[in-house]
Amino acid sequence: MATYPKAQLAINTTTLPIRPGRNIHIKQWNNTVSEDAAVPATQHASRRASLRTFFNPLGGTLLFVHGSCASVDQFESLINELGPFLKKKNFMAEGFDAYGCGQSDKPKEKEAYAEEELQEDLKAVFSKAKHPTTNFIIGHSYGTSQVIKLYNSLSSEEQRCVKGIVLLSGSLPGTNGGHPIFILPSMILDLLQGWMSSNFRKAAFHPKASEELLALAEARSNQNPMYMCKYFYEQTKWATFEEVKAVNCKALIVHGDSDRILNIEAGRRLHSAMGAKASFKVMEEVSHQVMEEDPVKLAEILVEFMTECLK
Repeated sequence: MATYPKAQLAINTTTLPIRPGRNIHIKQWNNTVSEDAAVPATQHASRRASLRTFFNPLGGTLLFVHGSCASVDQFESLINELGPFLKKKNFMAEGFDAYGCGQSDKPKEKEAYAEEELQEDLKAVFSKAKHPTTNFIIGHSYGTSQVIKLYNSLSSEEQRCVKGIVLLSGSLPGTNGGHPIFILPSMILDLLQGWMSSNFRKAAFHPKASEELLALAEARSNQNPMYMCKYFYEQTKWATFEEVKAVNCKALIVHGDSDRILNIEAGRRLHSAMGAKASFKVMEEVSHQVMEEDPVKLAEILVEFMTECLK
């Protein structure tokens, strides 16, 4: 595998109306900081101009898609490790907080979190961030399903510019509607939030994970309003076998050997459904949050995959 000297990426962040009435928080890592991107969207003379100026695909784009009720910040350590490769290739890394998550808007209308709406947001981000010839799309957990659906929704020309997709800690089949606990009213879920966050961190991380990492994960979970989590999970729709099989670009599936959220057999089934176009990598002594638990090893795996795809 090629090695690159240490390099530091510039970071742009802003909140933009990716679609009418849909303000989402976007984070971008590249070689240069756009002065326009540093200005809050509300201060731009033109929101259309702010979108045009913020997205700058450079030599290629890596689009990161987080899982259920998560945040783009979960990819921070991984993208930092990918920095030398991205700088060498002049690639841009792009991620965003899905509607209701992280720093994006959090309305209290259930329909705002419908799967179809979230997919339209993802398509809008990709249409703005995509490079004309060179794109990689990386999804984690439920985000793997959204990446599969995104790819299948693209035109033939757009699919040709996707060099590969990466599916981290994914599943086939997935459980539509999420955990049965989300049937409970929001006011009850509010009372249970601390307990749920604690249980999630125990299952999502290997016992060897640092206390600092565990505390950060729990703090992020506790920031999510439970009405949003309820609406989000109730409307989840995982990619079907037919949708997975329809993907015709190169794919890399990565799973932790100790995943207690979506076990490794779920990842193996996903790999089997994709067939010969996909490769499967198992990471040792990590659970569900592979990009946070061992970003160094995962970055090595991704660089090897992307380098092969670019040949």
